[in-house]
Amino acid sequence: MRPTGCVGAVLLLSVLCAAASADTENLEQFLKNCEAATQVSVPLRGDGHLEVDASGGTPTTGTKGMAAVMIVRPPTDIYFELREPGFKAVLLAQGSAYRVAAGVAKAEPFAAEGLLGASDFAREDIEPFQRSHFTGWRISDENANEVTVMLFPSHSAYSLEVITFDREKFLPLKTLYYRDTMNNLVKMRRDSNYVLIGRKWMPETISMETFKLRTHSTLALHWTQGPDFPPELFDPVFLPRLFAPAPASVTPAAMPRSE
Repeated sequence: MRPTGCVGAVLLLSVLCAAASADTENLEQFLKNCEAATQVSVPLRGDGHLEVDASGGTPTTGTKGMAAVMIVRPPTDIYFELREPGFKAVLLAQGSAYRVAAGVAKAEPFAAEGLLGASDFAREDIEPFQRSHFTGWRISDENANEVTVMLFPSHSAYSLEVITFDREKFLPLKTLYYRDTMNNLVKMRRDSNYVLIGRKWMPETISMETFKLRTHSTLALHWTQGPDFPPELFDPVFLPRLFAPAPASVTPAAMPRSE
């Protein structure tokens, strides 16, 4: 006859395994919802500015208050522009990305670790969340309002990303980026001031901090729905020639701050 203690241990192990399996399935569905939350059904446009602060909070010369434009085309294509110094980039849903700097006649591939101008934001930092970019994930912390997930990138400059999501809206609130090892924290992103536009929640403030360099970049955007833009704006061939047209109406909140 099997000892009672052994039977209890087997039952406990079975319960724990079943619970772990259920947690994994629930997490995968949660991440699917997070991915769906990045997809827009109508074009959205964000107008604002990008500020870059150097060590000690001192603005880096020539990079404070750069006028910035971001256009999101359904479902997740992104056009990004800095009026000065004339930087433009396009990130397409199928995974290809291109950029062009002022005075360059031809767009070039935009590497995942390539930076947006002289900021702390890399290309892959502004890509919409996609589960396919990761080989695995697990919950590291959760409460009634938030879920923090450890994600292991498949092709990335990072070895680990730890993202804290809003539990109800499936929105990223904070992202920690690790490089080379699982304990080498190099950057932190925060998304805040979310607004509901085009039935999607969009952050009006996105900040990125690079710890080793002690630099900090903030992208502040005012979002509008259904902007007019030429389709060629998302064509790498036309990227060197076109800038995003000015919006039909610009509120003071949408304008870059003047110094």
